[in-house]
Amino acid sequence: RMLYRLNLNYALRGWEKMAWTVVDQRRNQVKKLSSEEFQLLLLCDGETDLGNIDFTNEMKRALKKFETDHLIEKCEYKKPLNFDQYYRYYDNRYVQTVFWSITGKCNYRCRHCYMDAPDAALGEVSTAEALDFIDQMAECGVLQVDITGGEPFVRKDFWQLVDRMIYHKMTIGMVYTNGWLLTDKVLDEFERRNLYPEFSISFDGIGWHDWMRGVPGAEEAAIRALQLCKKRGFSTNVEICLHRGNLGALMQTVEALCSVGVQAIKASYVVSTPLWSHNSDGNMLSDQEYFEAMLRFIPEFYKAGRPVELILGNIICLHRDKPYQVVAERYDGTQKCLDDHLCGAARWACYITPEGRLLPCMPMTSSPAQKLFPRIQDIGLKQGLRDSFYMQFVDGRVKNLLEANAECNACAYRYKCGGGCRANALIEGDQKLMGCDRNMCMLWKEGYVERIRKAADDAIAKYGVPSKKGGSSEVDT
Repeated sequence: RMLYRLNLNYALRGWEKMAWTVVDQRRNQVKKLSSEEFQLLLLCDGETDLGNIDFTNEMKRALKKFETDHLIEKCEYKKPLNFDQYYRYYDNRYVQTVFWSITGKCNYRCRHCYMDAPDAALGEVSTAEALDFIDQMAECGVLQVDITGGEPFVRKDFWQLVDRMIYHKMTIGMVYTNGWLLTDKVLDEFERRNLYPEFSISFDGIGWHDWMRGVPGAEEAAIRALQLCKKRGFSTNVEICLHRGNLGALMQTVEALCSVGVQAIKASYVVSTPLWSHNSDGNMLSDQEYFEAMLRFIPEFYKAGRPVELILGNIICLHRDKPYQVVAERYDGTQKCLDDHLCGAARWACYITPEGRLLPCMPMTSSPAQKLFPRIQDIGLKQGLRDSFYMQFVDGRVKNLLEANAECNACAYRYKCGGGCRANALIEGDQKLMGCDRNMCMLWKEGYVERIRKAADDAIAKYGVPSKKGGSSEVDT
């Protein structure tokens, strides 16, 4: 007899439009399979004699590879799979990550909050509703949840929600926090559950963080939390909100964050929410001011030796050991982009607001257009991920935007930017879901894309880039 069994760490799963996959349950990583690979793994059930199967050449190759990779193992006698390993199909769209604001409440009074969290404009659902949301996620095959707020640690039933996720074998990939309540005791609780999420901690500049977050001691608390995570072996990243006041401290801030173990930073200028417009005290940046400031910063970053993974929002992704990417250059300038999704990120992740609304992304909470999208309490998550206004948006293509937007359709850059970001269009552009992303318009029409690339190329030519051996190498683009 020739018996093979799926390794205990793996399970067979499928979703609408992605029916053949195997999941590594140790990290909840999903691997797509070809039809023949999938058929082979169905037979690796510990009971079927593969010696009687007429394999194709591809199946023979797959059998050898899967055994080498320890995805399957040979059995001396019949040994059925565990119940959870057998194939399960979810009749809804696959979502790689659910990004969930478990509360709209917060212990800070940030000047720019999307959801006016100090006053909990969006509140939070009850414990019973939150647990039901998690059960619904499991019924939709959700494998990873990233937790945010408000401030997630102010929610009194936080660990009850975490334990329900663990019950359903979900991974917690990221926790977004201001750091004030992140203590040894909290990390002990994660470790006790064998959970090691990455912590994303807001930090808005040396000397400016308290002002931005509205609480004395916020800067000290954030640094303390980052140091604690480094000491305990938890990965961290930081998001920086840029404005006129803290621009001059950006490089100093990057260096300070690197010294406490931060591995990745995203810096973006503050979106013009109504709250920020009221509370900015003259520090609101125009698009042009932000672009010019980032053009000046790019060479500073290269001069410092590219110490960290850094995204300058809407500008450029600067990496430590691979070529940069200009954010606006989404497509190659040909009509091939027409069938691409309007938002690639929304295709693989969804956002749930504190009140249970299913949105493509968090920034949309500050737009009245969020009301177009469904609440889970009203239609259920499964329907939301099958047939809803949310799915209409997620399935939207660049060609749909160009059909709905005459200005974009007539633009010479339409096959390069693909219409830009829908959240930007809603919040700062035409304030329409299919409106113009004016940020993207300025980047292309006023020559900033070329200037961004030139700034990076010139910096590489002048400063070189660090090699793996600690020296320097030449151009990496």
